[in-house]
Amino acid sequence: MRKISAIILIAILLIACSDPKKETKEEWQVKKTVKLEGVSPMGITEISNTLWVSDGVGNRIVSIAENNDSIRILDSFKRPMHIATDGKYLFVPEFNANQVRITSGVDRSIIPMSDSLAGPSGVSVFENQMAVSYFKGDQVLFTSDGKNWVHIGENASENNALNQPTDVQITRDTIWVADGYNNRVQVYNKKGKLLNTIGEKDNINVAMGLFVSEKELFITDFENDRVLIYNHEGKLLQELSKDIKSPSDVYLRNGNLYILNYLASSLVIYEKATL
Repeated sequence: MRKISAIILIAILLIACSDPKKETKEEWQVKKTVKLEGVSPMGITEISNTLWVSDGVGNRIVSIAENNDSIRILDSFKRPMHIATDGKYLFVPEFNANQVRITSGVDRSIIPMSDSLAGPSGVSVFENQMAVSYFKGDQVLFTSDGKNWVHIGENASENNALNQPTDVQITRDTIWVADGYNNRVQVYNKKGKLLNTIGEKDNINVAMGLFVSEKELFITDFENDRVLIYNHEGKLLQELSKDIKSPSDVYLRNGNLYILNYLASSLVIYEKATL
């Protein structure tokens, strides 16, 4: 009887081992590269399924042609940087004009900012809130009503001070800042209190652009030709480098990751693949 039981046990173990449950893992992989002839792409956003890219050298905003759509060009900006949208209008920080413009594609107006600093490098809008990063001012200005502005980084200690911030994004409870030449991302609450620092130990060389999704943080590492992906707590999940050259901004859309190559004048699209 014991011998039969032992045989049955061995058989069960063999069956279990012959049909193991494979662990699956998803990672971002290159899907394709789109050449952006004559464009030095700096920032990217989307309105009504159309991607728009700021051309920092050409002083214009250009739509990206997909599915045979015609290309649109909005020109006469003064070095547009990391752009944003509220779903209807484009918000364009003009670095050389020290202002943020709002446009529907036809009409344009300047957003009044009594506390405006020099060198606006990025803008973010979320519901009725707005934040603007100032490269030359080493600060980010945030407002929830368009009148009263919180100065983020104004009186920070030496270790926590911003150094030429390049991009910003507002989420439900927090403000994420690409702290360009401190080579990291700083995370704040909406009163300007520092909550977290991400990427400081990962040898980033100019944190140029960022995008925050529901679960992940994407940082473009400009000089190292890569994009780093973290969870919201700051754990490094993946490093992307294939076909990436001087990345300036990153954007997540319909499961695809769009990465701008500033010096290569191209757009690299990544997708998640199961390994």
